[in-house]
Amino acid sequence: MGLLIAAVVILILSSYLAGLFFLAFTWKRLPPSELGPENQRPDCTVLVPFRNELPNLRRLLPHLARQLPNGLPVIFIDDQSEDGGEALVQSFISKRVMGDWLCIRSEGVGKKAALRTGIARSTTALILTTDADVQVPPTWVRSMSALFKHSEVQLVAGPVIATEGPGVFGRFQPIEWASIGLITAVSFFMGNPLMCSAANLAFRRAAFHRVSGYEGNEHLLTGDDEFLMKKIRAEFGASALRYSAAPESLVTTRHLPGVNAWIAQRSRWASKWNAHRDGGHAASAGFLVVASLCQLAVLLLSLLQWPFLGWTVLYCALKFFLERRALGRFLRYFGKPVRNLDLFLAGWLYPLLVALTFPRAISGKYTWKGRKN
Repeated sequence: MGLLIAAVVILILSSYLAGLFFLAFTWKRLPPSELGPENQRPDCTVLVPFRNELPNLRRLLPHLARQLPNGLPVIFIDDQSEDGGEALVQSFISKRVMGDWLCIRSEGVGKKAALRTGIARSTTALILTTDADVQVPPTWVRSMSALFKHSEVQLVAGPVIATEGPGVFGRFQPIEWASIGLITAVSFFMGNPLMCSAANLAFRRAAFHRVSGYEGNEHLLTGDDEFLMKKIRAEFGASALRYSAAPESLVTTRHLPGVNAWIAQRSRWASKWNAHRDGGHAASAGFLVVASLCQLAVLLLSLLQWPFLGWTVLYCALKFFLERRALGRFLRYFGKPVRNLDLFLAGWLYPLLVALTFPRAISGKYTWKGRKN
């Protein structure tokens, strides 16, 4: 039995290393990004749903006013905020005389209802969604809409990376987001996308209505992005989905204040694992958890049984080399710093955080912005 367990652990850890090599190799094969013409405003509406985001809105409103093209429709949708966020947005719009900006109240409860309300008020062919805690480059709209010149494209996902915060955990967050972005980009390239983020997502308004929007998963507080992506793929095929792997498309999200906030957010994300109808999500999530637990177990075992120390050191060296190869390429491509110590620490902090998050994700119970699922 002991030999069987050891063989399984070796197989899992070897698969993890092989996966890192595959991600690093495939990232180099991604097609070059496209950018729309500078003097042409896309037929696009930006949607920003928000709930209790007053501090973030104070930063976002003047930022979007500087970064977005003049005359571009922007709709802020208030999801029953309790902090005065709606009044702030309305005041900003009226004082700046932003004629193409609107702030409306959601006609339902939750982010999906807010987005559905915004889409109903829009009139453009394309919808571009983001969150209230982001920063975007001035090229964002052009870059995210460029791929829609191909008639078969119905949805485009874009990269998201967290800002760097203080301390080890603050520097860990951009690295962890790089892993998410890398897996997302490669899975899109392979024709079987695993995830995307509504913080940087564009789709055709007609495609949204064709697949009946969020119908079938409205009861979940999360997953507005991934479930829509899966429905569009089922309706139009893999060629309808693209990933805009371009620095011009990069959205930067604000780092989380601490470990507890990270665990709460990731528990919410992972809680929808059993709501997907295909086995890819469950399999990938399961492998991530098992690989994380195996890494921690091997590290602990080497401390208790010295004969294992040499093999553990070899594994750690290979793991660091391949993680630096894969994640370093992604971070450098988007102009983010790559520090060896931070990458090494992140490589071991991540499996520990996954192990702490796993029980809450399995239960499917979480609280998000004052709402319980």
